[in-house]
Amino acid sequence: MNTQWQQKYLLEYNDLVSKFPSPEKVTSDYIKHKFKTDLPWFSRVDPDKTYFIQFSQNRSNSRSYTGWDHLGKYKTDALTLTQAAIINIGYRFEVFDEANATAGIYTTNNADLFDETNEAKMLPSEYLYFLKNCDFAGLYNKALSDYWSKNHEKFKLLLKNYYISSSLYLYKNNVISKDEHEFTMKALNRDDNIELFSFDIYGYYSSDIFGAKNDDRIMLFIPGATNPFLFSENISHLRTHLKELIKENDNRELLSRHFSLYDCQDGSTFYGVDSVLKEIVNGNFNESYFMYTYKKFNERDVFDAISFSVQKRSFSDGDTIIKSNSEAQRDYALTIIQAIVSMIPVFDIILPEVSVPLSMGIIASSMGISFDQLINGDTYEERRSAIPGVATNAVLLGISFALPYLISKASENKVILSQTVSNEDSILNETNIDNFLAENGINKDDIPANGILEVDIKNSGIPVNLVKISDEDNQIVAVRGSSQSGIYYEVDIETGYEILSRRVYRTEYNNEIFWIRNGGLKGGQPFDFENLDIPTFFVDKPYSELASSPELSFINDDSPLLFPYVDSRLPKPTSEMDISYYSSNFSSFAENTVTLMRGATEEGAWNIAYYKTAGGSNKELEEIFIGGGPQANLSFTEYTSNIRSADAASRRHFLVVINVKIKYISNDNVLYANHWAIPDEAPVEVLAVVDRRFIFPEPPTPPKLSLIQKISQRFFTEDIDETSRINFQRLNSGNINVLKGRGSLSSKNQRSIYLRFDAVNADDLRPDEIYVKKDQFDDLGYDRYFYNNAVGLDGSPTLNTYTGEFLTDPSLFGSLYWSKYNLTNKTSIIRVANSARGANGIRIALKEVQENKPVIITNGNLSGCTTIVARKGEYLYEVHTGTLEPLLGFTSTTGVKKAVEVLSTLAEQEIPSLAGTINNDFLVDFLAENFDKSLVTYSSSTLKPDSIITISRDNVSTFPYYTDDIIHPGFGTSVTILVRIDDNTVVKSLSESYVTNADGSRISVFKVLSKDF
Repeated sequence: MNTQWQQKYLLEYNDLVSKFPSPEKVTSDYIKHKFKTDLPWFSRVDPDKTYFIQFSQNRSNSRSYTGWDHLGKYKTDALTLTQAAIINIGYRFEVFDEANATAGIYTTNNADLFDETNEAKMLPSEYLYFLKNCDFAGLYNKALSDYWSKNHEKFKLLLKNYYISSSLYLYKNNVISKDEHEFTMKALNRDDNIELFSFDIYGYYSSDIFGAKNDDRIMLFIPGATNPFLFSENISHLRTHLKELIKENDNRELLSRHFSLYDCQDGSTFYGVDSVLKEIVNGNFNESYFMYTYKKFNERDVFDAISFSVQKRSFSDGDTIIKSNSEAQRDYALTIIQAIVSMIPVFDIILPEVSVPLSMGIIASSMGISFDQLINGDTYEERRSAIPGVATNAVLLGISFALPYLISKASENKVILSQTVSNEDSILNETNIDNFLAENGINKDDIPANGILEVDIKNSGIPVNLVKISDEDNQIVAVRGSSQSGIYYEVDIETGYEILSRRVYRTEYNNEIFWIRNGGLKGGQPFDFENLDIPTFFVDKPYSELASSPELSFINDDSPLLFPYVDSRLPKPTSEMDISYYSSNFSSFAENTVTLMRGATEEGAWNIAYYKTAGGSNKELEEIFIGGGPQANLSFTEYTSNIRSADAASRRHFLVVINVKIKYISNDNVLYANHWAIPDEAPVEVLAVVDRRFIFPEPPTPPKLSLIQKISQRFFTEDIDETSRINFQRLNSGNINVLKGRGSLSSKNQRSIYLRFDAVNADDLRPDEIYVKKDQFDDLGYDRYFYNNAVGLDGSPTLNTYTGEFLTDPSLFGSLYWSKYNLTNKTSIIRVANSARGANGIRIALKEVQENKPVIITNGNLSGCTTIVARKGEYLYEVHTGTLEPLLGFTSTTGVKKAVEVLSTLAEQEIPSLAGTINNDFLVDFLAENFDKSLVTYSSSTLKPDSIITISRDNVSTFPYYTDDIIHPGFGTSVTILVRIDDNTVVKSLSESYVTNADGSRISVFKVLSKDF
């Protein structure tokens, strides 16, 4: 295999790692910037070369800046200012001013005496107060989000290239057998009954290790190992092999790096990955703790799944390093950072994949790394100063696969990398095609117009497909990709390396294969759905083209196809209640059919409709075990019974509606509520396909009206669009009165919004579990933990996001005004309802709110529940607690307990002891002690003594929307707005109590409370 592939890989690898945001560098850069802008007298202080040092003893010294000096032998801890910021060192001091006597800030961390000769002119307390107002967590999360939005696809292809090329190289060098090499390739397409699964230790899942198995053998893929493929005849032998490997401390350390920092460290009552590995070696734990639980990959592309897993891990590791208030987690994270950097010279022996590209100096010019100092430095400080975050990047990125085995020999690398490295791609074109074909002994006529010719590139030995591009005059190109997804990429003909920017689509039509540059069929034309055997196919029209929706004419990328009602041309999905009943009584209903929906790409919808299989597969389904559900070695596609989920997932794509037999469906391991997994090869009846791409750039020009029509429209027709526009302007100026007296605002609709926030659920039905969600709420489905299946036929979300073109569900009591008017799709809505028996809550970083994109948090109608709005620093908290079924006294007792658990978890502080009397007074005291400002909206009644608040606190406002003197109670409401104005986020809350007349035909406002935060 030639060296150009290796050079290409090195460039891609280093580009990916070098751009990854290092917590140290992000924090350091921020501190330096703040020193220059906010604390100019510290502008010359380098936080990476200045130390926050703690001591066990001190003595008075009038000449020093702090008034104290310290002997070096009494030093207890020394951190750079950056490291001190990362671990939130302020939590070590109850009173910041006390730090001036027990700590100091110095220009060195190694001296016999720390006094005025080596101190920085900065008080420790001053630095702690500075850190208190910094949001390093939010800063780092934003850097991570930006990174992954640009590099997800590149990361996926890098890992895929590593897997394929490593297998080929190991086979050609007789490290693995031909059968084992073929097994690695077949595993990617699940051939020969091969099943892919996540690797775990004691239930902790690795971010990037995965396994493959069938009846003949089992394989484990460990990226970054000298030989990343471990083969055994069965799982028992593989576990034994792993136990032998981790007896070497270095192997044990490297294996643990494939797990998140959070999972590696011990908790107060449980073992983390590091300890579990040690216990296995010591014989205290059985090797069955390897692959302890089983989780299969249902995704078509395992590398896409791994990329998302690594992405989630990077957020988790950043959270552990920067945000955690747990002393154990902070110390563990700091230990990891120090160990990574201090061990760099050892990596030449343990993990050459990391140190080789650094020691070769490939990225020296662009990153300013001193490689001589990095490799030969005698002290930790020398090594750390040489590498601004790169070594930690590879670990925190989860890119522990580093560089493949074929370039792991340092002596060979020095020759390879001393050559000129070119980053230009060499693809087949008119100038080189003849030479390429001649060198590889290929005749143009050997390449079919509607097929492929597989060849091995002469220089690299990597297999590629030669194809003719149908929409480019049958131009010949070399591609590699997946027949399952239909997506291929052109390859560099010198190296076999896939080029991300040059995508080619494989399409089957009339039993012929077409290769298309632009997707679709010949010439890039759309798929011909109208001539397929489908009962219903049509192109959806957006609101901007519908005469029936003039007030929503500004929306050209959405439609009323499924919301608020299902279009009459479409069959409705089977209710979730019915499907669950059929599925739980499998033996009686196995042959019954149910109707489900899903969103799909154009090609995905075409394949489903053409092959009449759930995943668009052209293969026959293997045997189904009656009573046992689908076989485990199949790949699956998820469908939903939830109309709103289907609406969100199909918007801007295609909607597919099918009938499928009960025996083919399962809801094991599905990610979202009301979703069902179906084998890709399972036969289905396609009932409808709808094109919902809305392919046009701007709304159409309004029709020209006559003078009489204009006068009529102006004086006799209410202009809903204009009223909505004015409402939005008032909201966007921070005027919460736009919501006052206008009833309920709440919808179960589902749309992703730009704003990221943390969410937590605590439910008495799961007393030992608190669920934390840091991922963004997306359009693919409702989170299962924020969903109540006991509501109606299909259940209901208890926390969802949507946008302001539809503010409320028409059926909601008291929502007449907002059923008519809107706040445009520039408004983001977060609906926070109570859990089945407990609380849901969110935390928002206020600086994340963007200008001209206001946010509304709504709690819907309140009829016994309690809502809490609280602010602490630059974070806003919102919690809704209560119960679905009427349980006397629940909300003001157990409901308060669950609310406190949610608030404590969101605020990342220890949950207080909740023994003894729990009531609404307890809640007020808790809020007063732990938050800057709070508002409690609740129901107060003598029938529920614990609900009556009898105390008052200056920083806690209370609003009882129900009291015993209300004769005809209606409901309560609680809404909060967040608006960005002049680089500041305005926060205001509004609580209201609504009453009805005797017959319930009229609703009016009884009392109101508004509060600024």
